[in-house]
Amino acid sequence: MENVILLLSNTSSKGRLTLHPKLAESIGITHTTSRLIRFGAKTFQTTIDISNELPSNGASLSLDILDMLNIPQHCQLEIKQNGNELQIGPFIGLLAGYYLSSIKKNLDSLRDYIIHYREIKGAILVFSLDHVDKINHTVKGFLYNPRSKQWEEGTFPYPASIFVMTSTVSSAWIQHFKKVIGNVVFNDFFLNRWSIHKKLSSSIGVKCYLPETSLYGSPRDLYYFLKKFPNLTVKPLNSAHRSAINVILKDSNSLVATNLRTMETNHYKFNNRDQAYSIFSNYFKEGEHLIQETIEVTGYRTITIRIITVKDHLGQWQAMGLFTRGEQSGINSGTLQPLVKFQKEMVKEFLQQSHLLASLTYQELIHIAIDTLKEIESMGVHFANAAVDMTIGELGDIWISEIDHRHPTHEIALIAGDPDLYYEILKTNMLYAKKLAGF
Repeated sequence: MENVILLLSNTSSKGRLTLHPKLAESIGITHTTSRLIRFGAKTFQTTIDISNELPSNGASLSLDILDMLNIPQHCQLEIKQNGNELQIGPFIGLLAGYYLSSIKKNLDSLRDYIIHYREIKGAILVFSLDHVDKINHTVKGFLYNPRSKQWEEGTFPYPASIFVMTSTVSSAWIQHFKKVIGNVVFNDFFLNRWSIHKKLSSSIGVKCYLPETSLYGSPRDLYYFLKKFPNLTVKPLNSAHRSAINVILKDSNSLVATNLRTMETNHYKFNNRDQAYSIFSNYFKEGEHLIQETIEVTGYRTITIRIITVKDHLGQWQAMGLFTRGEQSGINSGTLQPLVKFQKEMVKEFLQQSHLLASLTYQELIHIAIDTLKEIESMGVHFANAAVDMTIGELGDIWISEIDHRHPTHEIALIAGDPDLYYEILKTNMLYAKKLAGF
């Protein structure tokens, strides 16, 4: 039950919270008592009074508590009893970068997350690591004011949950936050492509959808993998700011290497194995890449889709949207087609299936994506915001081609012409953060 409160300040007393009888009863309080008041990571011992003089949703806090906990009165706050505590919130933190100066420039774009503020409610704080006080458990950042619809700078306790939106957060920072506020920090982990592949390849339900993959330990590994799969992709273990390279063995002594981000292509000749090793050494550092067979090959039609998967307000994975390139023309066409929503009719047309079989295939894609994320979760990590890229071959074969578990952009829905879905995805992210914050 939501208990949205009208938060008033009381300057005539100290250490007191006064509630209207109806509000008090709704949270299980029937007489004057003592409770801890919690806002984010901070608490304050207080006496709870009941008064008919307040509005039915009124809660009057003495000024010393408001100042100590720095509770913003302009936010639409709820109150909830949790054991011996009365929690005021939800208090959600968006960890958006390392420097406060850099996140200040991105506040307008982060406003997208609170378009549906009336459904989320609470105190929503955007903050960075450089203004975190580890001793006093406070953080300087920008709090959203729903009345002025502006971000307002201030210093607050640690939030009750944290949504990690940046790759600049070390595991030491994550462990610090978890030690203080609990396991309510999500998208908080560092897993590379190889560790994810090893986990998925041990899963009975998922391994059959994985392309052949090997760790690049030396040029020799790539040379012999290329003999088995003349069309392969070499991917960095950690994807940030580094490009995958498509390598095609044209014949016994020539190959083509294409940067899949810039689409820059280079042709190479080699007369022996050592020359091929030398070429590979110029491209790839040992132990920093994996080698994977390429699914999209010349002469074989495929369609690649991205499934946006996020956790909802109940903590359950949901496939929020499926997207693909319009008018599929193959990877070698050199034409970048527009992004569109992936529909069941596309499955039916591409695979020449009946309506029933196409519906089953469509649902199978969603189940595979969610099963994949659950397998990664079983590694002991906490995330709730991901995208799974999958490829369907013309014979109906399905492959998992990529997993974006850090902070996938959801603007793909905007590009595909569905702004309502875009904002719904972001709202779902925030409702999960609200759940973690205790509301």
